Amino acid sequence: MARSDWRRPASHPYEEGCVRRVRMTVAYDGTGYSGWQHQRNAPSVQAEIEDALYRLTGHSVTVVGSGRTDSGVHALGQVCHFDLPDERFPAVVFKRALNAFLPPAIRIMDSEETNDSFHARFSAMAREYRYLIKREADMTPFDSGRVWVVKELPSLELLKAHAAEIAGTHDFTTFTAAGDMCERRHRDIYVSDFSVEKDIHGAEVLVYTICGNAFLYKMVRSIVGTLFFLVLGGVPATETARRLAARDRSQAGRTASAHGLYLSRISFDEKEYEWFEHLHPSMEMPSEDREREDSDDEA
Repeated sequence: MARSDWRRPASHPYEEGCVRRVRMTVAYDGTGYSGWQHQRNAPSVQAEIEDALYRLTGHSVTVVGSGRTDSGVHALGQVCHFDLPDERFPAVVFKRALNAFLPPAIRIMDSEETNDSFHARFSAMAREYRYLIKREADMTPFDSGRVWVVKELPSLELLKAHAAEIAGTHDFTTFTAAGDMCERRHRDIYVSDFSVEKDIHGAEVLVYTICGNAFLYKMVRSIVGTLFFLVLGGVPATETARRLAARDRSQAGRTASAHGLYLSRISFDEKEYEWFEHLHPSMEMPSEDREREDSDDEA
């Protein structure tokens, strides 16, 4: 969908009774949490931060995140905002003060003053995820719950060829898990690529990087699992293209573990991916579908 069709208001009003907005970047180990968003009878990252804010300020506030990561999924660059009814605390104080209340698995990386022109979810232009995979033989005690563990790593060249089929504007119904509530399944994928990196111990880590305007329910993990096992079997990249075009959930393979997935970065730069529309002309959408879907839920 062309960015001109993203119906974004110029401002996002403060919560009733509030006079200011604070923006924060958050990192967290999602192993012990049900995800970012509030869940009944289960711990969430959002609830932990809201509780810490209440203990610090005495106000019950709603923390709005850029992406609602699923249970067990991690983040290095989650962005959120909250509104406050007073100006007692300078924005820069929240990083240090909230970290004193939060568990070690959740860290505020920065905090700054913003205004009603910014909204953590609706101002986001792109969301980037990284998925980490390691060989079982290379695992250390510090990798548990933080990577997807496999017996062997398949061909990097073939992985990159399969990943290239994901880039562009597509209907991602094939890679959407049951339970997704979005009516429109088209998404713009700016980056889809595999690389091999070294961890701090010198072991190889297979990294899948994907960046797009938004994501569907468990979409990234479904893509990773499907591509990985297709490549492990030596299947050519045309098979990924065929399965994607089929728009059929039964064509997807195994969904990869939540442990390897990280929300790595949120981009608010309107110019960063402007080139995309020139390389991938937008698909024509029915007028009733042109309201942008910001559902990057539990990717």
